[in-house]
Amino acid sequence: MTITTNHRIAYPLTLLLVGVLCTCAPAQTNPSADATLTLSELQAAAAARAEQVVIAEQQQRAARLELDAFEAGLKPRLDLAATLPNYFRTSTEVTQDDGTIAFREIELNNSSVSLFANQRIAATGALIGLETRLQRTDNFALDAKSYNGSPVRLTLQQPILAFNPWKWDRRLLPLQLQVSDATLQAARADAALDATDLFFNLVSADQERRIAETNRSANETLYEVATERYELGQITRGDLVQLELEQASAEQNLLRAQRLVGRASADILQYLGRDYNGQLLQPEAPEPTGELVGLEIVASRALALLEQRPELLEIRQRVLLAEREADRIRRDLGPRFDLNASIGLIRNANEIDPIYRDPQDERVVSLTFAVPLLDWGERSALNKRANSEIELARQLGERRIIQLEGQLTQLLDQWTTLQEELVLATRIRDLAEERFQISQESYTLGAIPLTDLTFAQQNRDLNTRAYAETLRAYWTTYASLERLTLWDFINDQPVYEGLNSELPN
Repeated sequence: MTITTNHRIAYPLTLLLVGVLCTCAPAQTNPSADATLTLSELQAAAAARAEQVVIAEQQQRAARLELDAFEAGLKPRLDLAATLPNYFRTSTEVTQDDGTIAFREIELNNSSVSLFANQRIAATGALIGLETRLQRTDNFALDAKSYNGSPVRLTLQQPILAFNPWKWDRRLLPLQLQVSDATLQAARADAALDATDLFFNLVSADQERRIAETNRSANETLYEVATERYELGQITRGDLVQLELEQASAEQNLLRAQRLVGRASADILQYLGRDYNGQLLQPEAPEPTGELVGLEIVASRALALLEQRPELLEIRQRVLLAEREADRIRRDLGPRFDLNASIGLIRNANEIDPIYRDPQDERVVSLTFAVPLLDWGERSALNKRANSEIELARQLGERRIIQLEGQLTQLLDQWTTLQEELVLATRIRDLAEERFQISQESYTLGAIPLTDLTFAQQNRDLNTRAYAETLRAYWTTYASLERLTLWDFINDQPVYEGLNSELPN
């Protein structure tokens, strides 16, 4: 079903809202001076500026930078190392042929420079290196110098059966970024749900203000008519006093409602991180359209969307971390083999030229191993603990899925009921308003007593409030569905897709 309603606003509308909230004037008695606010504008602004969103954005940036750093660490690395100079003059003991000790004065300068290129192989944990090195020794006591250098050397360090953290990081860090992305989406949806509640607090307060203004205006007119009728002896003094009481009550209710509007406006501005200077916001309550009331959310599709909830992604991450720890324990406490090999050219001489003109071959291979013979059950105990962590993570994941599916099913049932309830609430509100208008005209003509008019007025106010509460439940339930599935069913896209939170101050 294609929905054309403007439930999700674009970035320029968010900018417009922020501008309105920054420049709106202090509270005025005239409602036309207040800043108009729509639900979609407030939701988008909250999704961009709420405190939990700012925190989630920072966590997302940190996860992305950590992944970038890991990927950069798997690329070839070039390092230059040098010791210039390394001079020392001292005396040192020298053991003679007959076993006696003689002290000899030495004065040396050992300088060296090396250029290294390394490449980490994540799949095996190996480190491949290519280097060139040159060392010069100056013996000032003997007035001699010598060189030792390696024009080129290729090295390999390969742990065998050892724990390989790079292999696990290659799986964990992209998942960590995926979790942070989903967490940011969830934070925006949470902020939109909070904004929905704040918006309808403002709607309720503004609704009370409108009711009070309407009643005050109506009671003023009725009081003037009743005064004339009282002077003609057509109504009693009690009816006239009752209308005067209704008029005073409407004035009092208007003052109370304006105070509530101020409080609701302050809550909204503070939630968005803005100063409150007495400005009042005027909500524009969304009217239910036929497309919205008839919006169908397929349960099977909504259930499938739960897989991208950050809680479930975190469960997958927790299982993977537990498997990583189990692998580390098994390998760190098990047999260990390390292969080190190098091949290259090397030469020492009194001059530099022979080192690069006529170098000699160099080959080095070593294989070391360590095998635990007796650990008194340490490895077995730690392995069992790691496996229990894996099992716990999987069980928690299954329970969390059941909880989320139950919440979603309940919300879908509420959504279906509220669609029907909202249609009825709209009709009842309109009928109650029409009945009040008829009763008001009838009382003016003297066709009905004051009690009938008062009852019609109270019934209209009651149903107006009931409609506002049904509208709140309708949009709160829809926002809860978006929060749970992270999906905008009206526009058929992820919630707040492409929302840019870098708004100007």
